[in-house]
Amino acid sequence: MPFLKASNYKIGRSRVLENTTKRNGLRHTYFNLAGDKYIGEWKDDKKDGKGLIITRNNELYEGEMKNNFRHGFGILAHLIPDTKGVYVLHYRGEWRNGRMHGEGLKIFPDGSFYMGAFRCGKRHGRGQMFYAIGAFFDGEFKNDVREGTGIMVEPNGNRFEGSWKNNFKHGEGLYYHLDSGQVQEGVWQKDMCVYSTMRDIIYRQCALRPTTYPIPDADLKISEQKLQALRERALAGIRDSCNNIVQAIRVPDMATLRSSRMGTGTATSKNVSTSRSSPVIPDIRSSKSVRIIYNQK
Repeated sequence: MPFLKASNYKIGRSRVLENTTKRNGLRHTYFNLAGDKYIGEWKDDKKDGKGLIITRNNELYEGEMKNNFRHGFGILAHLIPDTKGVYVLHYRGEWRNGRMHGEGLKIFPDGSFYMGAFRCGKRHGRGQMFYAIGAFFDGEFKNDVREGTGIMVEPNGNRFEGSWKNNFKHGEGLYYHLDSGQVQEGVWQKDMCVYSTMRDIIYRQCALRPTTYPIPDADLKISEQKLQALRERALAGIRDSCNNIVQAIRVPDMATLRSSRMGTGTATSKNVSTSRSSPVIPDIRSSKSVRIIYNQK
Protein backbone atom coordinates (compact mmCIF):
# COMPACT_ATOMS: atom_id res chain seq x y z
CA MET A 1 0.00 0.00 0.00
CA PRO A 2 1.24 3.55 -0.71
CA PHE A 3 1.52 4.62 2.91
CA LEU A 4 3.86 1.71 3.67
CA LYS A 5 6.43 2.81 1.12
CA ALA A 6 9.50 4.68 2.28
CA SER A 7 9.29 8.40 1.72
CA ASN A 8 12.03 9.83 -0.48
CA TYR A 9 10.60 13.35 -0.30
CA LYS A 10 13.25 16.01 -0.08
CA ILE A 11 12.83 19.68 0.69
CA GLY A 12 13.32 21.79 -2.38
CA ARG A 13 16.03 24.39 -2.67
CA SER A 14 13.49 27.23 -2.72
CA ARG A 15 11.98 26.00 0.56
CA VAL A 16 15.45 25.77 2.09
CA LEU A 17 16.17 29.33 1.07
CA GLU A 18 12.79 30.42 2.44
CA ASN A 19 13.52 28.82 5.81
CA THR A 20 16.80 30.68 6.01
CA THR A 21 14.90 33.97 5.71
CA LYS A 22 12.62 33.29 8.68
CA ARG A 23 12.96 35.74 11.49
CA ASN A 24 14.70 34.26 14.53
CA GLY A 25 16.25 35.98 17.50
CA LEU A 26 16.23 39.70 18.24
CA ARG A 27 15.04 42.13 15.58
CA HIS A 28 15.30 45.88 16.06
CA THR A 29 12.06 47.12 14.48
CA TYR A 30 9.34 45.49 12.42
CA PHE A 31 6.45 47.41 10.85
CA ASN A 32 3.27 45.83 9.51
CA LEU A 33 0.76 47.19 7.03
CA ALA A 34 -1.71 48.14 9.79
CA GLY A 35 0.76 50.59 11.29
CA ASP A 36 1.90 48.58 14.33
CA LYS A 37 5.55 48.46 15.35
CA TYR A 38 7.29 45.56 17.10
CA ILE A 39 10.73 45.46 18.65
CA GLY A 40 11.78 42.15 20.16
CA GLU A 41 12.50 38.48 19.76
CA TRP A 42 11.28 36.07 17.08
CA LYS A 43 11.13 32.30 16.69
CA ASP A 44 10.25 30.56 13.41
CA ASP A 45 8.86 33.80 11.97
CA LYS A 46 6.60 34.42 14.99
CA LYS A 47 6.87 36.86 17.87
CA ASP A 48 8.23 34.76 20.73
CA GLY A 49 10.11 35.98 23.79
CA LYS A 50 10.58 39.52 25.12
CA GLY A 51 9.21 42.34 23.05
CA LEU A 52 7.63 45.78 22.76
CA ILE A 53 4.58 46.64 20.63
CA ILE A 54 3.31 50.11 19.76
CA THR A 55 -0.06 49.81 18.05
CA ARG A 56 -1.83 52.13 15.62
CA ASN A 57 -4.23 53.00 18.50
CA ASN A 58 -1.37 54.46 20.57
CA GLU A 59 -1.21 51.47 22.90
CA LEU A 60 2.11 50.27 24.24
CA TYR A 61 2.71 46.70 25.36
CA GLU A 62 5.97 45.57 26.87
CA GLY A 63 6.42 42.02 28.06
CA GLU A 64 6.45 38.40 26.98
CA MET A 65 5.16 37.01 23.70
CA LYS A 66 4.39 33.51 22.40
CA ASN A 67 3.18 32.50 18.93
CA ASN A 68 2.40 36.15 18.07
CA PHE A 69 0.24 36.56 21.21
CA ARG A 70 0.81 38.39 24.47
CA HIS A 71 1.59 35.50 26.76
CA GLY A 72 3.25 35.65 30.19
CA PHE A 73 3.89 38.82 32.18
CA GLY A 74 3.37 42.14 30.48
CA ILE A 75 2.40 45.79 30.87
CA LEU A 76 -0.19 47.62 28.75
CA ALA A 77 -0.36 51.43 28.66
CA HIS A 78 -2.17 54.14 26.70
CA LEU A 79 -0.71 57.32 25.28
CA ILE A 80 -1.91 60.48 27.06
CA PRO A 81 -3.50 62.79 24.47
CA ASP A 82 -1.55 65.89 23.43
CA THR A 83 1.71 64.50 24.80
CA LYS A 84 4.82 63.08 23.20
CA GLY A 85 5.70 59.62 24.45
CA VAL A 86 3.94 59.91 27.83
CA TYR A 87 1.86 56.82 28.65
CA VAL A 88 -0.55 56.00 31.47
CA LEU A 89 -0.76 52.46 32.90
CA HIS A 90 -3.82 50.42 31.95
CA TYR A 91 -2.92 46.85 32.97
CA ARG A 92 0.00 45.10 34.60
CA GLY A 93 -0.03 41.37 35.15
CA GLU A 94 -0.32 37.99 33.50
CA TRP A 95 -1.51 37.25 29.96
CA ARG A 96 -2.58 34.14 28.11
CA ASN A 97 -3.11 33.94 24.34
CA GLY A 98 -3.52 37.70 24.02
CA ARG A 99 -5.94 38.18 26.95
CA MET A 100 -5.59 39.23 30.56
CA HIS A 101 -5.50 35.94 32.45
CA GLY A 102 -4.15 35.32 35.95
CA GLU A 103 -3.22 37.84 38.63
CA GLY A 104 -3.04 41.46 37.64
CA LEU A 105 -3.79 45.13 38.22
CA LYS A 106 -6.21 47.00 35.94
CA ILE A 107 -6.83 50.75 36.03
CA PHE A 108 -10.08 52.12 34.60
CA PRO A 109 -10.51 55.49 32.81
CA ASP A 110 -12.40 57.06 35.75
CA GLY A 111 -9.54 56.32 38.16
CA SER A 112 -10.98 53.14 39.69
CA PHE A 113 -8.64 50.15 39.82
CA TYR A 114 -8.87 46.41 40.42
CA MET A 115 -6.31 44.03 41.88
CA GLY A 116 -6.99 40.32 41.68
CA ALA A 117 -7.73 37.39 39.39
CA PHE A 118 -8.62 37.59 35.70
CA ARG A 119 -9.91 35.01 33.26
CA CYS A 120 -10.23 35.56 29.50
CA GLY A 121 -9.91 39.31 29.89
CA LYS A 122 -12.55 39.67 32.64
CA ARG A 123 -12.45 39.94 36.42
CA HIS A 124 -13.03 36.42 37.65
CA GLY A 125 -12.16 35.05 41.07
CA ARG A 126 -11.00 36.78 44.23
CA GLY A 127 -10.11 40.44 43.98
CA GLN A 128 -10.25 43.95 45.38
CA MET A 129 -11.98 46.82 43.60
CA PHE A 130 -11.26 50.43 44.55
CA TYR A 131 -13.90 52.80 43.12
CA ALA A 132 -13.27 56.43 42.20
CA ILE A 133 -16.24 57.58 44.34
CA GLY A 134 -14.48 56.28 47.48
CA ALA A 135 -16.16 52.85 47.79
CA PHE A 136 -14.22 49.60 48.19
CA PHE A 137 -15.12 45.96 47.49
CA ASP A 138 -13.22 42.87 48.58
CA GLY A 139 -14.69 39.59 47.43
CA GLU A 140 -15.49 37.31 44.52
CA PHE A 141 -16.11 38.19 40.88
CA LYS A 142 -17.59 36.17 38.05
CA ASN A 143 -17.54 37.26 34.39
CA ASP A 144 -16.65 40.84 35.36
CA VAL A 145 -19.45 41.30 37.96
CA ARG A 146 -19.62 40.92 41.74
CA GLU A 147 -20.90 37.42 42.48
CA GLY A 148 -20.28 35.24 45.54
CA THR A 149 -19.31 36.49 48.98
CA GLY A 150 -17.77 39.88 49.58
CA ILE A 151 -17.54 43.07 51.61
CA MET A 152 -18.58 46.45 50.22
CA VAL A 153 -17.48 49.58 52.08
CA GLU A 154 -19.42 52.67 51.00
CA PRO A 155 -17.99 56.21 50.86
CA ASN A 156 -19.80 57.15 54.09
CA GLY A 157 -18.21 54.24 55.97
CA ASN A 158 -21.24 51.93 56.04
CA ARG A 159 -20.50 48.42 54.87
CA PHE A 160 -22.24 45.25 53.72
CA GLU A 161 -20.92 41.75 54.32
CA GLY A 162 -22.68 38.89 52.59
CA SER A 163 -23.73 37.33 49.29
CA TRP A 164 -23.72 38.98 45.88
CA LYS A 165 -25.20 38.09 42.52
CA ASN A 166 -24.88 40.01 39.23
CA ASN A 167 -23.49 43.08 41.07
CA PHE A 168 -26.47 43.12 43.51
CA LYS A 169 -26.73 42.22 47.19
CA HIS A 170 -28.53 38.89 46.98
CA GLY A 171 -28.87 36.37 49.80
CA GLU A 172 -27.93 36.55 53.46
CA GLY A 173 -25.85 39.41 54.76
CA LEU A 174 -25.02 42.00 57.41
CA TYR A 175 -25.33 45.73 56.78
CA TYR A 176 -23.47 47.93 59.26
CA HIS A 177 -24.99 51.42 59.61
CA LEU A 178 -21.86 52.84 61.18
CA ASP A 179 -23.11 56.41 60.81
CA SER A 180 -26.08 55.68 63.12
CA GLY A 181 -24.60 52.84 65.20
CA GLN A 182 -26.86 49.96 64.10
CA VAL A 183 -26.43 46.66 62.31
CA GLN A 184 -29.00 45.02 60.06
CA GLU A 185 -29.00 41.25 59.55
CA GLY A 186 -31.26 39.66 57.01
CA VAL A 187 -31.95 38.58 53.43
CA TRP A 188 -31.51 40.70 50.29
CA GLN A 189 -32.91 40.23 46.80
CA LYS A 190 -31.53 42.32 43.93
CA ASP A 191 -30.13 44.98 46.27
CA MET A 192 -33.35 45.25 48.32
CA CYS A 193 -33.76 43.96 51.85
CA VAL A 194 -36.81 41.69 52.12
CA TYR A 195 -36.31 40.36 55.65
CA SER A 196 -34.10 41.66 58.44
CA THR A 197 -33.55 42.28 62.12
CA MET A 198 -32.02 45.49 63.47
CA ARG A 199 -29.93 45.87 66.60
CA ASP A 200 -27.71 48.49 68.12
CA ILE A 201 -23.93 48.28 67.97
CA ILE A 202 -22.15 48.39 71.33
CA TYR A 203 -20.47 51.68 70.48
CA ARG A 204 -23.67 53.31 69.15
CA GLN A 205 -23.08 56.58 71.01
CA CYS A 206 -19.69 56.94 69.25
CA ALA A 207 -21.34 57.02 65.81
CA LEU A 208 -21.42 60.23 63.75
CA ARG A 209 -25.22 60.54 64.00
CA PRO A 210 -26.45 58.09 66.65
CA THR A 211 -30.17 57.48 66.95
CA THR A 212 -32.00 59.41 69.66
CA TYR A 213 -33.06 56.27 71.50
CA PRO A 214 -31.64 52.75 71.43
CA ILE A 215 -33.67 49.92 69.97
CA PRO A 216 -35.59 48.56 72.99
CA ASP A 217 -35.64 44.93 74.08
CA ALA A 218 -38.79 43.74 72.31
CA ASP A 219 -40.72 40.51 72.82
CA LEU A 220 -42.05 39.01 69.63
CA LYS A 221 -45.64 37.79 69.59
CA ILE A 222 -44.68 35.16 67.01
CA SER A 223 -42.64 32.09 67.78
CA GLU A 224 -39.02 31.56 66.79
CA GLN A 225 -40.16 28.71 64.53
CA LYS A 226 -42.41 31.06 62.55
CA LEU A 227 -39.64 33.64 62.42
CA GLN A 228 -37.28 31.03 60.99
CA ALA A 229 -39.94 29.99 58.47
CA LEU A 230 -40.28 33.60 57.29
CA ARG A 231 -36.52 33.82 56.89
CA GLU A 232 -36.39 30.63 54.83
CA ARG A 233 -39.24 31.88 52.61
CA ALA A 234 -37.33 35.10 52.02
CA LEU A 235 -34.21 33.12 51.05
CA ALA A 236 -36.34 31.08 48.63
CA GLY A 237 -37.58 34.28 46.97
CA ILE A 238 -41.15 34.04 48.34
CA ARG A 239 -42.51 37.45 49.32
CA ASP A 240 -45.31 37.53 51.90
CA SER A 241 -47.96 40.22 52.04
CA CYS A 242 -48.20 42.63 54.95
CA ASN A 243 -51.39 40.96 56.22
CA ASN A 244 -49.50 37.75 56.90
CA ILE A 245 -46.99 39.43 59.21
CA VAL A 246 -47.57 40.27 62.87
CA GLN A 247 -46.79 43.97 63.18
CA ALA A 248 -47.21 44.60 66.90
CA ILE A 249 -44.43 43.78 69.36
CA ARG A 250 -44.28 44.60 73.03
CA VAL A 251 -41.81 47.30 74.11
CA PRO A 252 -40.98 48.78 77.51
CA ASP A 253 -42.77 51.85 78.80
CA MET A 254 -41.45 55.44 78.78
CA ALA A 255 -39.56 55.17 82.07
CA THR A 256 -37.74 52.05 80.97
CA LEU A 257 -36.79 53.65 77.66
CA ARG A 258 -35.35 56.72 79.39
CA SER A 259 -33.39 54.65 81.91
CA SER A 260 -31.96 52.39 79.19
CA ARG A 261 -31.10 55.12 76.71
CA MET A 262 -27.47 54.02 76.67
CA GLY A 263 -28.31 50.31 76.36
CA THR A 264 -28.83 47.99 73.42
CA GLY A 265 -31.73 45.88 72.21
CA THR A 266 -33.20 44.09 69.25
CA ALA A 267 -36.27 44.40 67.10
CA THR A 268 -37.45 42.19 64.27
CA SER A 269 -39.22 43.35 61.15
CA LYS A 270 -40.31 42.14 57.71
CA ASN A 271 -38.92 44.15 54.79
CA VAL A 272 -37.41 46.80 57.00
CA SER A 273 -36.53 50.03 55.23
CA THR A 274 -32.86 51.00 55.56
CA SER A 275 -33.33 54.68 54.74
CA ARG A 276 -32.39 57.30 57.31
CA SER A 277 -35.76 59.02 56.88
CA SER A 278 -37.66 56.09 58.44
CA PRO A 279 -35.45 54.43 61.09
CA VAL A 280 -36.72 51.42 63.00
CA ILE A 281 -37.15 53.05 66.43
CA PRO A 282 -40.11 53.17 68.86
CA ASP A 283 -42.60 55.94 68.15
CA ILE A 284 -43.03 57.00 71.79
CA ARG A 285 -45.10 60.07 70.89
CA SER A 286 -48.09 58.07 69.69
CA SER A 287 -47.99 54.64 71.34
CA LYS A 288 -45.75 52.01 72.90
CA SER A 289 -45.40 49.90 69.76
CA VAL A 290 -42.54 49.75 67.34
CA ARG A 291 -43.29 51.27 63.96
CA ILE A 292 -42.65 48.71 61.20
CA ILE A 293 -41.89 49.96 57.68
CA TYR A 294 -42.57 47.70 54.69
CA ASN A 295 -41.05 47.77 51.23
CA GLN A 296 -43.68 46.78 48.71
CA LYS A 297 -43.33 46.57 44.94
